[in-house]
Amino acid sequence: MTKTVRSFIMGILLVVVLYWAVYSIWPLLGIDWHETFYPALNNVLSGQNPYDVPTFRNAPWTVLLLAPFALLPEDAGGVLYFLASLAGYAWVAYRLKARPVAFVAFLFSPPVIYGLRMLNVDILVLIGFVLPAPIGLFFVLIKPQMGIAMVFYWLAESWRDGGVKSVVKTFSPVGISLILSFVIFGNWIVGRQSDLLGSFWNASLWPWALPIGLVLVALSIRDRRSDFGMAASPFLSPYLAYHSWVSVLAGLLKYDFQLVVAVIGMWVAGAIHSFNL
Repeated sequence: MTKTVRSFIMGILLVVVLYWAVYSIWPLLGIDWHETFYPALNNVLSGQNPYDVPTFRNAPWTVLLLAPFALLPEDAGGVLYFLASLAGYAWVAYRLKARPVAFVAFLFSPPVIYGLRMLNVDILVLIGFVLPAPIGLFFVLIKPQMGIAMVFYWLAESWRDGGVKSVVKTFSPVGISLILSFVIFGNWIVGRQSDLLGSFWNASLWPWALPIGLVLVALSIRDRRSDFGMAASPFLSPYLAYHSWVSVLAGLLKYDFQLVVAVIGMWVAGAIHSFNL
């Protein structure tokens, strides 16, 4: 067993132990699971419209990805989804070649911890980052505020690989699925997002961060850098929950120093915000 593998195993064990300790004291709430995703999943399983749940705003295939967890009782499904999400964050960090320091720092970053506490679907977007583009597009469009920049990156890459034919091959599955979703559910996008812009949990830096996002998108396309594409979307979005800033950290996973500095900065910002409340 190599030193790197041992370090990863020790890091994972440390994460599991510390998370267990934290959540023994700070019980898992899973607000988004209980109030949004589980009710939407139940609607689908009973033949109803998931968008009858007012807070469900994601692409309709989100419920297909979460459906296995809805086959269990609500609390049991939430616990299993929590464990699967934690494993997903670890797997994404590994796939993005995070070294042990970045690996542990990422799993203990405020967006990851907060996302796990809320039991949102941010992890699905991160998984999309490491999948082939035709499949990854379904995942990143679950939360465009986290993943829309990867659409432009994959568009440029497809064009480079084979022009129009390659673009059609890459984008037709998700394009057809979007059209079918509008036929079945109507326009589930318009009108369902407007109330988010003024919500108290909107952690977007819009419009001041827009230049940063545009530069990152341009660099990702010019230099063929997917890590810039992963990091760009939160800077472009007028709405963003705090935990969704995790996609910026995903773009830093190859860089120990930068990631650790970003995580420390997030903890400091969170502390300042808490004291100001």
